[in-house]
Amino acid sequence: MIADMLKLKNIHIVEGVNDWEEAIHLSLVPLVEGGFITDNYEKAIIKTTKEYGPYYVLAEDFALIHGRPTDGVLEKQLSITLLRRPVKFADDSYPVRVLIALAASDSNSHVDAMRVLSTIFMDEDKINELAQAVDSKQIYDLLITAESNLQE
Repeated sequence: MIADMLKLKNIHIVEGVNDWEEAIHLSLVPLVEGGFITDNYEKAIIKTTKEYGPYYVLAEDFALIHGRPTDGVLEKQLSITLLRRPVKFADDSYPVRVLIALAASDSNSHVDAMRVLSTIFMDEDKINELAQAVDSKQIYDLLITAESNLQE
């Protein structure tokens, strides 16, 4: 679940980015540095975005950055990037402040984590709480709490 796929050091808060490509890059840096994905994963996501649009912008303020396991996933993991200034991935897309990067090593191992994440991106208050977080620990705790609430 989330506790198995997210490390506190993979959560970071930045003031803003210049464009959507930089947002993707920043969201994936912890996964590359941690050895969870290869550089090809980022290239594949950017290429797919240019071809099909920002398929991962799921709600206002929320994007689930992901690609196919075969695009360079070495081990399942999550990272979270909070942007103080939102970025738009296309003229007609929502502005995004919370980017969750998902590296799924297969088509099933991340399903439980996705269940937790879906409770967040379907709840505007939870997205706002994430977007207003003051530090990485607050973001981590919010996700762990959401996970434990689902298990009750």
